Amino acid sequence: MSSPISQLAESIRMAIDLEKSGRAFYLLAAERTANPTGKTIFSRLAKEETQHLLTFERMLDDEEGLSGWRSWLKEYPNHPPLPVFGEKAEKSIKEGSMDELQALRVAMKQEREAMEYYGRIAESSDNEAVAGIFSFVREQEVYHHDLLQAEYDSITQSGFWFDNAEFRMDGKF
Repeated sequence: MSSPISQLAESIRMAIDLEKSGRAFYLLAAERTANPTGKTIFSRLAKEETQHLLTFERMLDDEEGLSGWRSWLKEYPNHPPLPVFGEKAEKSIKEGSMDELQALRVAMKQEREAMEYYGRIAESSDNEAVAGIFSFVREQEVYHHDLLQAEYDSITQSGFWFDNAEFRMDGKF
């Protein structure tokens, strides 16, 4: 059975990997996307993933009892690499065979997985500070997912914008 510190180190390492992988994917998607709005959204999300990582690290540094997190990562063995956005997805986007809608679907799936992961860590933690930090990071991923969903709905002309119907079927506006 692993110690609470090793479990926390693993969670921190996984969170850092998620943010770094997300940034790399968004930068590549921004580069490959032809739609100007898509480019802007993917570029913005890449910058925000960098900011999330810095904020996450600062929160850990500032929290008493967690400031040794960097040394914990060195102490405990690395986990196997994460298939975060998936090798197939990254290969497709690098080859140019993934269009913006596919990139949005991959990104939304990843954001959902990140939300679930951060939520599980927050809920299972006995440490209030750890739970608060992971809850905060989860909320950032919820925002990203909602932004991606809004862009997807706009491109597909689904009739929704941020989960609000753009028109009503009963003829009332």
